[in-house]
Amino acid sequence: MPSPAAVPSRVLDPLLQPFRLKHLTLRNRVVSTSHEPAFGEDGLPKDRYRAYHVEKARGGVGLTMIGGSAVVSPDSPPAFGNLLLYRDDIVPWLRRLADDVHEAGAAVMCQVTHLGRRTSNFTGDWLPVVSASALREPAHRAFPKAAESWDLDRIVADYAAAAVRCREGGLDGIELEAYGHLLDSFLSPATNHRDDEWGGSLEKRMAFPRRVIRAVREAVGPDFVVGIRMSLDEAHPGGLPGLAFEEALTAAEQYTADGIDFLSVIHGSIESDASLAKAIPSIGTPPRAVPGLHRRDKTTPLRPGDARGPHRRRRHRAARPARRTARPGRHDPRADRRSAPGRQGDGRPGGPHQALRRGELLPGRDLRLG
Repeated sequence: MPSPAAVPSRVLDPLLQPFRLKHLTLRNRVVSTSHEPAFGEDGLPKDRYRAYHVEKARGGVGLTMIGGSAVVSPDSPPAFGNLLLYRDDIVPWLRRLADDVHEAGAAVMCQVTHLGRRTSNFTGDWLPVVSASALREPAHRAFPKAAESWDLDRIVADYAAAAVRCREGGLDGIELEAYGHLLDSFLSPATNHRDDEWGGSLEKRMAFPRRVIRAVREAVGPDFVVGIRMSLDEAHPGGLPGLAFEEALTAAEQYTADGIDFLSVIHGSIESDASLAKAIPSIGTPPRAVPGLHRRDKTTPLRPGDARGPHRRRRHRAARPARRTARPGRHDPRADRRSAPGRQGDGRPGGPHQALRRGELLPGRDLRLG
């Protein structure tokens, strides 16, 4: 048996090992998580948008996520250059992007959402903004109305149709966005003050997100990868009410039972500039652990890693159970190629990637407290 020194670093480094997610095999465990560079044109991922993600694929990522909050409905108007998944003409553009990313060796998925109150009712088609309850968001300052039954019926159908467009566009999967947007506005007691079938108990607050997940799963079939990005603790200051770990954990377990294949988790909330800076910190912010998150035997958690360079990610790979990522860097798409054996010292600080470390992204469903 060869000594550890004789085994190539590529074999020893879990960051560079393939990973299987459902039927999909990623060439390594590096993911460029979803963020919106605002490179779309007319709400579509045209040439500049495609070139941005193709360059990431050429740089060596295993998976790149497009569409930082690509929207499913006209009453979810873009707040920061979002792609428009409610348009049929987005499909050929998705197909071109997916074909080019696949040719470069990476997988590609899209983040899908309804922004809820995190937008403006004075843009797009000037439609009323909807949320679980009529509560303004401090950041975007829209005046939302409490979503009514016909709103919810329509939005569920919009989610399903958007997911089908992603599948028809050749993407490998989607990620539902559920922090600071419509889905989690129902889950969180901070934003759900309803007294009907969609509010009150945790079971009722989970009902609408679960309905969306089931509709999406039914629409795309059993083989298409569907994940969710959510907060496991909104961590509101001063003991203010919000989604806490135990309830979020229960929701995550129910979501996976409804058809979710992976969890991408954060800590905190994004309803104000101050909370956003903590949940999605800028490049150079030291990583910190989010205590209490461990794997049981059935969950597929996608946990943010240190975004300051692949050689530092490796040094920390056995340390923290869950870590926040810095805000996705966009200046060095080839950092992961430089993490190959013999080039570990070449990586520059920053980068838009998450490390999927051994023991952090594993097949299954349940989470537990540490």
